[in-house]
Order: sequence, then structure tokens, then C-alpha cells
Amino acid sequence: MRTSPDETAPLTAELLGRLLPIVGEINAVLDPDQLLPTIARELRHLFDYQMLDIFLPDKAGALVPAFVAGYAPEMGGVRLQPGEGIVGAAALLRQPVYVPDVSLDRRYVAVVPGVVAELAIPLVHGDRVVGVLNVEGSDPRAFTPEARTALQVLANHLAIAIENATLYRETRRYGGLLATLHDIGKETASILDLDQLLHRLADVVKRVVNYERFAILLLDEERGELVLRKSVSFGQRGEKTRIKLSEGLCGAAARAREPILVPDVRLDPRYLNWLPDTLSELVVPLVYQDKVVGVFDLESSELAHFTEDHVEVLSLLASQVAIAIANARLYEEVLRRDERLNREMAIARRVQNGLFPEECPSGQGWEASAHFLPALELGGDLYDFYDMGEGLFGLAVGDVAGKGTAAALYGAFASGTVRARAFEKHQPGHLLARVNRTLRRRGLEGFFCTLAYALFDLRGRRLTLANSGLPYPLHYRAAAGRAEQLELPGLPLGAFDGSAYEEKTLDLSSGDVFVFFTDGVVEASREGEEYGIPRLRAQVEAHASLGAGSLGGRILADLDRYLGGAAPADDVTCVVVKML
Repeated sequence: MRTSPDETAPLTAELLGRLLPIVGEINAVLDPDQLLPTIARELRHLFDYQMLDIFLPDKAGALVPAFVAGYAPEMGGVRLQPGEGIVGAAALLRQPVYVPDVSLDRRYVAVVPGVVAELAIPLVHGDRVVGVLNVEGSDPRAFTPEARTALQVLANHLAIAIENATLYRETRRYGGLLATLHDIGKETASILDLDQLLHRLADVVKRVVNYERFAILLLDEERGELVLRKSVSFGQRGEKTRIKLSEGLCGAAARAREPILVPDVRLDPRYLNWLPDTLSELVVPLVYQDKVVGVFDLESSELAHFTEDHVEVLSLLASQVAIAIANARLYEEVLRRDERLNREMAIARRVQNGLFPEECPSGQGWEASAHFLPALELGGDLYDFYDMGEGLFGLAVGDVAGKGTAAALYGAFASGTVRARAFEKHQPGHLLARVNRTLRRRGLEGFFCTLAYALFDLRGRRLTLANSGLPYPLHYRAAAGRAEQLELPGLPLGAFDGSAYEEKTLDLSSGDVFVFFTDGVVEASREGEEYGIPRLRAQVEAHASLGAGSLGGRILADLDRYLGGAAPADDVTCVVVKML
């Protein structure tokens, strides 16, 4: 076996000048599906390769070609372990491996005929190998020291670009997942009939995991058994209706309070043979306040049908579902004690109303108004004002995922946390980050809150805003006679550790109007059509000359007309601030 020594050329100014535009082109691409073809295209400017592969590690750590150029993709279906082949050797050693004559190197793995020379360069980011760049050709003279130098210099940038693209894809995936879970949380939290909730959950789970068979089993604490309450199966059904906690994968998941993923149930002695053709199973416990309330059970007739991604998604969903089930059970109990419910709910409503400001603040040159309509006896929306003196006042408007008692309690906790931080006079972005950290540390899994926080500096005539997922507020400028949304995205509070929040600062002018609102306003629907931003904007623009209280009243009156007098399906909160 003979491997050429690392005879690279020095990095000259001329070579650097050729590399910089290529680095710029590659770093500008964030979409992973576009990045790898871009890398291959740009490398063609430096090196006349015959064949090129970009290997990426799969979940098991093996290296597989994610992009190939110079031969048919189906011929590149190799899967190399670190240390296997020239590519695997480069990954294991974390050093470039250049072989001018592959016929003399035992490590060479032949894919296509005619290859004479091969160069494999590991792409290392931090302490991880994120891929391997592999080029092959029939002419070793193309692998010049200058070409090898250029490829090795680019390797670091390629690793960063691949890592950034991966992070971008994961961020988009998590963003979409979070939005879906937020919608599901709102949807399930609004269903208080347990049977109706369980029936709806079969459809809800289908939105995030394409199952073949699905069951929800709820815990009967007195008998120590899991009871089948809802199932969806294809083919012949033979489910038992009760399982002891000491039996099966469902019982094991409930006892451990951890998901159980079994790629092949034939190899797991805990499996109960409910359906003979089942080959893989995933069980996710539903845990509320450290107690198991039931399990999701998903089965498939395919081996290894379920993945760790399914575990992650269903675990997030399970925490929300457990809360919804607990709420539905609580509601059933409350219905059995109707008279006591009425008394206690009336008291709770008074307590919640006591958490809101007694009156809306105003001052020289400005005024504010707030309007709140809960969908149920208790609401999940919140708002508050903070007079910090020296011409500073803060405003918070928020919406807890869900409605009813649990949402109201969490909203009270979140509101108190924001108030405590507000009087420390933090900037809005920093304040939201601290509130998020507090909510996460309390371990309130399954709960999260969207909230906008605005800091008005009346002396400096400035507004600074941060947002954690609340609908973008409207800003009406009197000079322009138009209202526009203040677009400022952010992750909900209590959803993820380490969330950071951007800020937007703008000048305040006389006649400016700011309208903060929860999604109960714009998502209120009649015959499937939402009230929407355009209608809200039209009301603001038409009545911006009115006082803050009158404008807020016009908005709610128009919303009531749109709904035909029907009660809103979600909590409605609207806060108006006007510069006089």
C-alpha cells in the first residue's frame, strides 16, 4: 500500500483571491438541498474533478453519500463506517488522505471503474466530523499540490456551511413543529368533554405521526390498570380492554414514565400479542404533575417503523394531551358538583379580575385602554401596565396556550413573573429572556405563553418592543393615515431553554396609536372565515381620531357584529395606547 505524502502548496495571495468568492457563494446558501450542489459547482472552478462525493453521517454514525457528481446516484449507494475505505480513514484520522494510485491501497472501495487517484478530506466543525469531501479521477496530475491546498482550506468553510444549513433546517423544523403543537394545544385545551377529546386526539396524533394503529389507554389508579378508551386500527382488531401496570410495553412505559421504542417486538419479551402482524411499537406515557394519566400506543406491521423523531414529537404532544385529559377529567368532576362549581368559579373569576389593573393609566400626552372578554369563566389571556416613573411605563399583553382554569393559573403565574421583572427596568428583550428562564426552571412542562412587552419612554419619545409569539401589534401613524403591523417574531415563553428575543425601537409621534391584541380577536371566525387583520386595520384607520377607550370599544363592537352576537371561541384581549 502506498499513500502520497501531504505535499500541499503554500497559500498564495492569488489562490486566496480565487477562494474568497467561492467561500462567499457557499456561505450564502442556507437551504441544505441547495447547499451541496452549490459546493460541487463552486469546486469545479478550482479542481477539474472526474467524480465528487459529499458524505454525511447518518444517525447511526455511518457515512453515506448525500450528493454525488460524475456518476449515477444509484451507483453511490455505499455506506461506510469510520475507518472503512479511504473516506472512512479520513473521517477516523480527521486528516486528509490522498491516494495517487488506488490500486495500491487496500482501503480503496471501488464504486465506478476507471478511478486512479482519490482525495478524501474530513469536514470538521468543533470536535465533530460533519462530513467528508471525496474527489476521484482517472488522472493523478489533476490532484496538484495547489488544488489540494485549496480543497483543504475550503474544508473548514464547507464544514461551517454544512453545520449552518443543518441548524437552519432544524430551526425551521422546530419552528413548524412548535407552531403545530401550539395549535394542537389550543385545540385540545378547548375540548372539555373527555370522550370528545379522546376521539379528537386520534386525528391530532395523525397530524404529527403517520401511524398505522393507534390507541389511548387511561390509568385506573384504584385497580392499577390501563383501560383502552380509544383505538384506531387497520385490519382485524383484537385489542384487550384492560392491561395491568405490570404487563406489556404499555405497562412498562407507564411504570417508567418514559417512552419505549421497540423496532422489533418479536425480540422483546414484554410485548403482548394483541395483533399478530404487529412488528414494531412505540408507547409514550401521558404524564401530568408527575403522575401518569395514560399512554399513547402506536403499532405497525413494519419493522423499525417508528424513529427517535417520533419519540421526540409525541413526547412534546403527550405533555399537552396529559394536561388536556386532566382538565377534561377535572371538568367532569366539576360537572358532578355543579352548585359548588358555580360558587368556586365565581370566586375564581373575581380573583382573576383582581389580577388585572383596576383602571387603565394615562398621562400628559397619552392614554391607554384595555378590553378583555374570556371565552370561558376563566381566561388564558393577560395584560398589565407598569408605571416605573421618570416618564417610563411598560405594557404586557399575553396569551397562554389553552383556556380555562389551568390557563388562567399559568397566566397568573406568568403575569406575576413579568411584573416582578418589569420594575427592575430591564429592556424588553432581556426581560422576556429572564421570564422565559424563570418559567422553564419551574418545570411547567406543556405550558407556554405568547407575550408582547412594550416599554414607552415618554420623555425620549421612543417605544421599544419585544415579542414572544403574540400576533404582531398594529401601529397607526397619523402622518401617513395608515396602520401597519410591527413584525417581530419570537419563541413562546416557557417553551425552550435559552431563548433570546430581538427588540424593535421606534420614535413616538403625536397621534400615533398602538393596538395590541391576542389571536382571539383576529382568529374569531364566522362560517369558516376569520375576522382577520384587514378588518382590524380598517377599524383602527377609520377611528384613530377617537380616544383610546372609544377606539377599543369600536373594535370589540365590530367584532361582535361580525360574529352575529355569538360568543367568541377564544379569549379576546385588546389594548390600545394613543399618543395625544
